Amino acid sequence: MLIIQLNEAGWVNGRGYRKQVAADTAVLAATGTFVQVVEMAPGETIPDHSHQTSREFYVVLNGRCHLIVNGESHHLEPGDMLLMEPGDIHRLHNDGDELFRLLVFKTNATGEDTFWADEEEFTTEARRTRR
Repeated sequence: MLIIQLNEAGWVNGRGYRKQVAADTAVLAATGTFVQVVEMAPGETIPDHSHQTSREFYVVLNGRCHLIVNGESHHLEPGDMLLMEPGDIHRLHNDGDELFRLLVFKTNATGEDTFWADEEEFTTEARRTRR
């Protein structure tokens, strides 16, 4: 058994969020797989992006969030679970008044495969992965 604890020094800031890896490939003994915690303060937005190869399994731990996936709107709350497929264009917005916390199980992660809508390569990669 391994007890995993987050620590304040382990957080990394991203676009509208912060994240911390709770278990990496070595701990899980599974190449391309890791678990992370993502937090968004009230009013923050993670802009449109997609992943070329990764699948992300979300479990909402705390707070509420507005999610748009491939143009479809969803409201997330604690206990909700969903799976993002490669090529899904998604964004999240914490429209609540408390911290939004998400547990993310990521599989088939091959390096940096996140493509942001405001970056030049997004259109080409998004088209390729949605075929």
